[in-house]
Amino acid sequence: MLLLDDDDELDASVDEAEAHLVAQLGHSGLQRIDENLRKHAQRHWLKVARVVADAVQAGGFSVSDENVVRLHVRRVSALVEFGAFEAQGDLRKPRWSEGRVAQADEVY
Repeated sequence: MLLLDDDDELDASVDEAEAHLVAQLGHSGLQRIDENLRKHAQRHWLKVARVVADAVQAGGFSVSDENVVRLHVRRVSALVEFGAFEAQGDLRKPRWSEGRVAQADEVY
């Protein structure tokens, strides 16, 4: 299971079941997933697995549904690409990567 197994890794390609879920949810469903991911991320670094698990549950899904979990992990990657999230580590391994809300004005 992607959120529990240390060695589990998100496949590079979307399988048929995950593609069907995306089609079922549509654009508005994906937006709700993105909103839940943003709500459960913090300004400090958190494990991506934790952010995903919290967002999955907040969206009314089950964390045992691998298709839902994989889709949420892919949406984290999309949010990083869009600049809404920052990430450290390999996002295909949610237990070994961290994410946070993008810090626009962070001072070092």
